[in-house]
Amino acid sequence: MQKTKVRQPSTAVAPPADEAAPGGGRVAAVRDLLFRGGLILLAVLWIYSPTYHGDWLWDDDSILTANAVVQSASLEGLISLWVGPTGADYFPLSYTALWAQWPFFGTNSTGYHAVTILLHASGALLLWRLLVVMRIPGAWLAGVLFAIHPVCVESVAWVSEIKNTISLPLFLLAAIFFARHDDAVWGDGGDGESGDRRNGTVDLVLAVVFFALAMLAKTSVVMFPVVLLIHAWWKRGGVTTRDVVAAAPFFLVSLALGLVTIYYQHGRAIGEEKMPVADLFSVVGFLSRTATAGMAILFYLREVVWPFHLLPIYPQWKVNPPQILQFLPWPILVAAGCWLWSRRGTASAPTAARHALFGLGFFLLMIFPILGFITISYMRITWVADHFNYVALIGIIVPLCAAGAAWFASARQPLQIGAMAGTCLLLAGLAGWSFRYAHVFANEDTLWTHTLKSNPDAWQAHNRLGAKKGARGDLDGALDHFTNSTRLRPDLGETHNNLATTYMALGRTDEALEEFAVTTELLPKMFPVQMNRGLALATAGRNEQAEKWFRDLTDRFPKQFEPWLNLGIVQVNRGDRTAGIASMRRAVELAPSVEEPRRNLDSMLRTEAEALAVAGRFGEAEAIYRELLKRSPDDVMLLTNLGVVLYKLERNDAAITAFRRALAIDPGKKEAAESLEIALGKTTPDLPPLETQEPLPSTLGPSIEGR
Repeated sequence: MQKTKVRQPSTAVAPPADEAAPGGGRVAAVRDLLFRGGLILLAVLWIYSPTYHGDWLWDDDSILTANAVVQSASLEGLISLWVGPTGADYFPLSYTALWAQWPFFGTNSTGYHAVTILLHASGALLLWRLLVVMRIPGAWLAGVLFAIHPVCVESVAWVSEIKNTISLPLFLLAAIFFARHDDAVWGDGGDGESGDRRNGTVDLVLAVVFFALAMLAKTSVVMFPVVLLIHAWWKRGGVTTRDVVAAAPFFLVSLALGLVTIYYQHGRAIGEEKMPVADLFSVVGFLSRTATAGMAILFYLREVVWPFHLLPIYPQWKVNPPQILQFLPWPILVAAGCWLWSRRGTASAPTAARHALFGLGFFLLMIFPILGFITISYMRITWVADHFNYVALIGIIVPLCAAGAAWFASARQPLQIGAMAGTCLLLAGLAGWSFRYAHVFANEDTLWTHTLKSNPDAWQAHNRLGAKKGARGDLDGALDHFTNSTRLRPDLGETHNNLATTYMALGRTDEALEEFAVTTELLPKMFPVQMNRGLALATAGRNEQAEKWFRDLTDRFPKQFEPWLNLGIVQVNRGDRTAGIASMRRAVELAPSVEEPRRNLDSMLRTEAEALAVAGRFGEAEAIYRELLKRSPDDVMLLTNLGVVLYKLERNDAAITAFRRALAIDPGKKEAAESLEIALGKTTPDLPPLETQEPLPSTLGPSIEGR
């Protein structure tokens, strides 16, 4: 690659506002900056006002509301987010942001919404700043358009997509510092000799740091290093060795964290789930994914310029195998690219086509990772999503705004007035549409009802809406949605699991067990659904089958305490208390800090001790009572019953001590007082019967996933 000495493209139509003349001019410029920045901020605050108190949506539970590590508010939890995360993705900076907010906001969603809305406004302001640094006209207009664009609503109104709203400002800071570095190294003349090398180095280091942070928030900006090379071509007409060296650290960061993301996607997010498309390295898979990618590109282009009829989940077109017409986007894209290339001009005399190629290149690179060539978990739901277009749309709106600003600068005044009026109407219309769409994200009922109106085959929408209705007790409504989600995706265990749990709640046991059988075959390694089948068998009174199932789970999931706990309960229900207590003891060994196994074991031990005492096996009963008192030394019932057992063993002094201790704790305990009178020989020697307590059932039960 040979060094190219050309001057920088002359794209500016006026000096940046923050570089205005000193004195009164600078004061006016600052006032103008504050006014225009305030407009962006106010527009964002108004558009997203319907979501200020919005409910938790979709996977907000796994990200935050049911994530014990994020809620830990401890240094240990913070370290875990970085070195041992348990989630489906490795986005530690985004999780850290939620970890930091939890102590302040807890389960109140308002604070989280406020943070992500302000982050989006910051992204719009930084985009404006970046374009000023790059001397691209229409910088403020592009910032406004990004701030109010309807495609951004999903990323801003949905707390889980704080990944996007954190990553973008960091990404733009990286771009700003790299642009400053590039100017410092190459200088205004583009000869590479007149720049400030020292400051350029500092800016480069800062750019790498901010890019790494952006990647740690979300790896959707992984193609930024390639963007830097395209930027060199756009600015100087070629890519030199110096450009490659400057981009090298970005490539290293991109490669490292990109591989980590792929590892997490395949190892956790996707897991055992089957994708509705063949493998990339098969002929059918390659053709299907190529067709999907071309259609996705046109989809994302279309929604940037026509951002209406937006959905959280779009219909998933069939591409396995693909149809001939589904390849049509590719020749259209290639023809458009060739046409732009033929009119690109030169670096010293750039044309609109050259700027369009740069913007289109940025757009394509930003969406490339989610076009379908790389398998991601979202592909099981749909091929495209608005939050994938959050950063990419910048590549389209910036050239459009720059072209409009360049035309406006040379147009006659009457045309300028008309253009300004038209632009204001356009911006107002887009802002109003975004405001309207933001209402959809107020809660899951509105979100999924809106989705199903336009996409009735969105199985995930049925699944989530069914879960919400089931949680409210609307079992018939839940059954309808789960029936539809299972019909649409019979290959997914979670849909069968949710249908089965609803059948159980409705008392339709046989149908529930049929669905659980399908679920456990589809998801053999997913412990919760495997447990659900056993719990359903036990609930249906099929204790022999339940015992066999739980015993099998103890072999397949040896580190889980729940199979042992429920095995013990089933064994006790079958009349084998000895085996049941042994199983419960194993559950306590596996989870010594969990209350439920211990509570169930203690309850069962009480029952066993009472049964032993009734059977006259007082020595064995005493041993159990003493074991229980080690954990509950102030339990009056245990002390009273221990005293009765000791009295029967003719250990009167020890019995008197137990009764007195019980009365010291609860002076009004009638049974202990009467027993003490007998032990002291003051009344007849007939002790009252032992106090009994029914064993506690397991609190576990079939659960609705609703993912």
